[in-house]
Amino acid sequence: MSDPKDRLYALLDTYTRCPVEATRTELEQSLRAYQTDWIRAHAGQPAPPPPPVENPAPAPAARPRVAGPKFPIAAADLEMLKRLADGWPGTTAEVTRWAWFENRELVTLDPNPAGEGPELLRLSPLGWAAIGRVPPD
Repeated sequence: MSDPKDRLYALLDTYTRCPVEATRTELEQSLRAYQTDWIRAHAGQPAPPPPPVENPAPAPAARPRVAGPKFPIAAADLEMLKRLADGWPGTTAEVTRWAWFENRELVTLDPNPAGEGPELLRLSPLGWAAIGRVPPD
């Protein structure tokens, strides 16, 4: 197997139609000189001590990222989703396009707390992602 750098140099020579050997040699010499100078400058010096850690705060638990919907949502429908997110108790009777939401899994249907009547709409994880928010805990 050949060295990947050799293949790169061959491609450069072929496609740029100019020799790159002189430039490559100059770059390699400069890099070696820099490395040598850096090693000499830092030889014998101990590594600096790590910074002190004072009562590190525990990292907050990361919430799982929910991918957004893969289809466009009309502005009026986004407004309806935002109203639901803000606590509006929308029902299937009040939202004319509830089936549109349900079919695309942006909302879920909960039974009416009164025991009868239309079902209540609640945002699903995809519904929250569609409006760019996260559900409250």
